Amino acid sequence: MQNLQKITEYKSSGWKLKFSVVLGVVLLGVALYMLIPKEQKNAYNFVSEPLKYGDLKLSVSATGYLQPLDSVDVGSEVSGTVENVYVDYNDLVKKGQLLAQFNKTKYKSGVDKSLASLAITEATLQNAHATFTQAKATIERDKTLRESTAGALPSQRDWESDWANYMSAKAQVANANAQIEQAKQALVSGNYDLEKTMIYSPIDGIVLVRNINPGQSVAASFQTPVFFKIAKDLTKMELQVSVDEADISKVKALQNATFSVDAYPEKVFEGNIRLVRVNSEILNGVVTYIAVLDVDNHEMLLKPGMSADADITVETLKNTFIIPRTALLFNPVEPVENKLFGFGEKSKTLIDSKPHLWILENNKPKKVYVKILGNSGLLSAISSNELKEKDAVMISQEKAQ
Repeated sequence: MQNLQKITEYKSSGWKLKFSVVLGVVLLGVALYMLIPKEQKNAYNFVSEPLKYGDLKLSVSATGYLQPLDSVDVGSEVSGTVENVYVDYNDLVKKGQLLAQFNKTKYKSGVDKSLASLAITEATLQNAHATFTQAKATIERDKTLRESTAGALPSQRDWESDWANYMSAKAQVANANAQIEQAKQALVSGNYDLEKTMIYSPIDGIVLVRNINPGQSVAASFQTPVFFKIAKDLTKMELQVSVDEADISKVKALQNATFSVDAYPEKVFEGNIRLVRVNSEILNGVVTYIAVLDVDNHEMLLKPGMSADADITVETLKNTFIIPRTALLFNPVEPVENKLFGFGEKSKTLIDSKPHLWILENNKPKKVYVKILGNSGLLSAISSNELKEKDAVMISQEKAQ
């Protein structure tokens, strides 16, 4: 029993000793924290940049697609079966070069039929001329006979019959002449259709699109099918971008622009606005206007159909204060001390909706109201009578370690 009592007293005294040590460490930490100056506990490191003058280009963003500056859709006015195709994608072609050919059987038959009809009408005209000549001679004899017989011969009935035959023969000649003219026009139309079975290039250029193959049947009854798309010169292209209706008042002809394409993400291309189309386009309730930019493609890097992200320079602000846009969004954090123990402070952010920034003056934040002249990317142009060059503009703060 004595040994058990000694062991119990020993364990009890050991636990008390450990508790006393831990409590002492905690109280010592609290005491030391209370001795730290208030300024040090709540100190912040402010990040700032010196205020500078500069120029800022204001731009409008737009997206669009590259197109050949001058291209032609080549189709057919006739229907039929494609017999031969002589060019393919990317082929260089000359004006007047044969691109494709239809089967000619139907159209050559039509021409031959028109030729036969013309021959028939010409023969009809000859027959009509013979009949007319005979009728005219009869009338001349009747006139002579009437003069020599003092009107007694021929009889009135014979005269009227001969005169009717004369007028009928004359009408037959006129009708035959009209039929000949009709046959000639049918022949012209047939030859035209026959010629259209041969598809020729209207310009010098490069084949961008080929939509036909040998053996394909084509129906051109309601609209002209497009067989080829030929671009005249790909060293000069145009970029058609869609500009939001909120920005269209700023965009005008002759303004400069830069753009990029996914194929060359590190390269910046340039262009100039040629025109801004008056007509709008509405897609999913969004109203946009097309601005057309002329693009120099002498390096042949750009290809038709590429999508592009463009920035159109609409104004350049010169010799004004330029700051990071983050400075306009920054608000210093005001520390609030926990009054119970003096540590574990909370933070209170001061919000002001008026355009302003903060500068460091005597190592303390000072609010300055400004006028925003414009924004471009991560930069803003501002003006204020309270600011001067090299003022320390605050952009962020960090709690001191």
